[in-house]
Amino acid sequence: MSKPSPSTEGIEEVLLSARYGELDELKEFVEKFGAQPLAEAKDERGNTVLHMCCGNGHIDVLNYLIPLLPKEVLSRTNEAGSPPLHWAVSNNHVSCVKALVELPEEQGGGLRLLKQTNANKRDAFAESIFAGEGKEEVSGWIEGYLYKVEGGDDEEEQPSKDASVEEGEGEVKVIEGDDMVKEEAEKVDELVDKTEGVHIKEN
Repeated sequence: MSKPSPSTEGIEEVLLSARYGELDELKEFVEKFGAQPLAEAKDERGNTVLHMCCGNGHIDVLNYLIPLLPKEVLSRTNEAGSPPLHWAVSNNHVSCVKALVELPEEQGGGLRLLKQTNANKRDAFAESIFAGEGKEEVSGWIEGYLYKVEGGDDEEEQPSKDASVEEGEGEVKVIEGDDMVKEEAEKVDELVDKTEGVHIKEN
């Protein structure tokens, strides 16, 4: 037996429930109407139930909703071009940002979601910077996640190509470098050769 469809008033109420973190009311809605209306629900500005709970930091509501909704809803934008993630970022709700981004990409999360831009062409990290003071926590978490997923600055880990010299036992080996480095290394080798076998007597 199919479930009844919610009225316009019922849709408005479920959006408010997501906004104010009323988890029990959301569960009652799903029990009565099923999860499908949740995916279609939006207000006059195009905000979904995810926009509502992410913008207000209701992580318990978000964790309840995620398994019930198609992954497309995670990246669905409102009329201002913002997905739910940007609402969580703008209000510094780190737990909601984590819950969305740490989902596997096949479930709608991951790097692709983090790189999604809004109408102003800002991704989540850029949005956190734009949002200004008070958003340092969420900015820091996103930066750390990007570092972990995309890797650090490989250039810092590589030896310098201009003066890469390795000291061995009694000699200097030129790995990569210019003529000046090579010339200096040869001088050091000459000094080493001259001092071989020379013993210094102690008084």
